[in-house]
Amino acid sequence: MSLIDALNWRYAVKKFNQQTLNKTQIKGLIESVRLAPSAYGIQPYQLIIVENPEFKTACLPHSYGQDKVAKCSHLLVLAHKTQFTQRDIAIFIAQLAVNQGKSINELTAYQKQIEADLLQRSSEEKNIWVQQQCYIALGTLLTYAAANHIDACPMTGFDITGINQALGLIDRGLSAVVLCPVGIRAEDDHSAFRPKHRLSHKDLVVTS
Repeated sequence: MSLIDALNWRYAVKKFNQQTLNKTQIKGLIESVRLAPSAYGIQPYQLIIVENPEFKTACLPHSYGQDKVAKCSHLLVLAHKTQFTQRDIAIFIAQLAVNQGKSINELTAYQKQIEADLLQRSSEEKNIWVQQQCYIALGTLLTYAAANHIDACPMTGFDITGINQALGLIDRGLSAVVLCPVGIRAEDDHSAFRPKHRLSHKDLVVTS
C-alpha cells in the first residue's frame, strides 16, 4: 500500500476494538515521534505512553465524554515543557556536540542564534512555539500509524488542567497539548465507512 493509499485509509477513529498493540507497534510509534522534525532540532516536549487502564480511565472525565481515551489500546499524550530557558538550549547544544563529534565551542554561533530567537520571545510566544513543535510531531506520528495500519484519533478537545492533574504532568513541568488514542478500529465503527471529505485540489492549491 502506498503512503497516499494509507492516508486515504486513515480516519479519526471513534471506536476501538479490544486488541492491544504489540511492543513492536508501540516502539515504531515512539520512534516516529523521536525522529520527527522540529525547529532547530530542539524537541521541547515529551511523549507520554498511557497503558494503565486506571490512568486512562482517570482521563475520561476531562475528555468531554470521549470514551475512546479509556477504551483504546494505548493513550499517547504529547506534552510540552512549561518552561523553556537558556539552560534547555545549553543542554541541547551539549548533546548535539556529542552526537556530531564536535566541541561545544564549535556550536557557539548556533547556540547564540537559537538564544537570540527563542529567549527574546514573551511567555505567550514561547508557549505557542512549543505547542507548534508538538503538532509537527503529531503529523509524523499519524503518518507512521497510517502507513502501518495502526488506528489513531488525535484530540485537542479536552480539559488541559484536568488531564495535567490526572497524569501528574504539572510536577514534571509539562502540559498536555494533544491526546492521541491508538489501537485497532472496531468493526462496528460506522465512521470508518463515511467518505473522506477534504478540500479539492482547486480549493487547496494556489500556484504563484
